[in-house]
Parts: sequence; structure tokens; C-alpha cells
Amino acid sequence: MRSTRNVRRVASIPDRWLQLALRALARSDRTTIQIERLLTAKGATPGQVRTAVRRLTALHYLDDVAFASRWADRRLARMPMGRARLQEELLATGCPDPIVQATLRVTYRKVSERDLAMQVVATVGKIASPQMLGRVARLLSQRGFDEDTIETVVEPLMRERS
Repeated sequence: MRSTRNVRRVASIPDRWLQLALRALARSDRTTIQIERLLTAKGATPGQVRTAVRRLTALHYLDDVAFASRWADRRLARMPMGRARLQEELLATGCPDPIVQATLRVTYRKVSERDLAMQVVATVGKIASPQMLGRVARLLSQRGFDEDTIETVVEPLMRERS
């Protein structure tokens, strides 16, 4: 005869994966792919992963579009960056490319890359030498700003020096 203890344990396995995912989401916002990878790494079967992800999506705990929007807003508030860098970082979180592209369009309608680049320049302080100007241009490039934006921001600084 089967014990009720084993039956309860078997019946609760889907809940186990859902609970594991919910705990992860409680700690931090995550993408669907991040939850899928987590559950797979913990031993869930592909079917169990799909079931948990469907349930989390239906409950609105998983929403890659909302994740990307919140993530982009938080990242830009903490560290102003250009479109290329933000795109790279969003893709690294596992957001699908169409969602990343849509998020970039919306995000950079709200704030211009030039304004973000000016915020970066403001953190540098007074630019006292040509070498410092070069460092600022490199910093802007590392932050994902395109050449046109960098030129637009750095050119007035060069004129100030002359």
C-alpha cells in the first residue's frame, strides 16, 4: 500500500518548481529565459519548466516586456548609457531581440542620448587638457554612445578650451 506521504510529495512536485521560481522572482526581477534556466539547473524537466512558466505568465509574475522597460529605466537612472550598450545589456539578460528593440525605441523617446551623454560628461568635471577630452570621448564610447552623439557633446568642450 502506498503511503499518503509519498502521494503528497509526488502531487506537490509541480508546486515545487512554481515555488522555486516565485522565490527567485521575489529576490529580483527576471526574464522568462532566466527562470527557465534556473528551473532546468535545479532539475525540472522541460515539461515542468513549461508548466511553471505558463502559470507564472498567466499570473503576470513573468512579463519580459515589463521586465525590459523597468530594467532599462533603472539602468539609465544609475548609469547613463547609449543605445548600443543598453541593447547589449538587455540581450544579456535573456530578453528576446524584438522586445529589446521595442524597449530601446520607447526608452530613447523619453530621453535623448545627447542628454544622457551630457550627464556622463557632467560627472567627469572640468576638462583641463586634451588628454582629458580624449578620456571623455573614450568613456562615452564605452558607455555605448555612437560617434555622432560623442562628437555633438565633445565638440563644444573643445571650443571652450580654445
